[in-house]
Amino acid sequence: LSGVAAALEFGENTIGMLLTRSLAEMSRFAVHMGANPMTFLGLAGVGDLFVTCSSPLSRNYRVGLAVGRGQPLGAILADMDQVAEGINTLGLLKVEADRRGVDMPLVRGLYAILYEHRPVADVFDDMMHTEQAQDVEFVTS
Repeated sequence: LSGVAAALEFGENTIGMLLTRSLAEMSRFAVHMGANPMTFLGLAGVGDLFVTCSSPLSRNYRVGLAVGRGQPLGAILADMDQVAEGINTLGLLKVEADRRGVDMPLVRGLYAILYEHRPVADVFDDMMHTEQAQDVEFVTS
């Protein structure tokens, strides 16, 4: 997501908002599955999210950057010598979130870009104008 945002030359504040919303979605899904939401304040949450979404060495970031520049996913993946785990995880997570009724607008948007071939600009416009009820969930369900 942040790689796409970087390719579209979004500002740092916008990327920060996307990371915050990503953390909210991660914790929302995890809480629904019974996890402790405080886990996401540590390395398994914020730490991994920050590195994955900001490092040019991150395979997922590089895929997002290429997608944001208009390259087709199949060509991007064919050129990689390592696996970008986020691509497969995204597909599985979308199915499971839908099945369980967990609201994940960023997952829905990325899925639309990668699997339904919706234009990046349209999906980002929709996502940027969607209000979040809260940034991060610290209550158990």
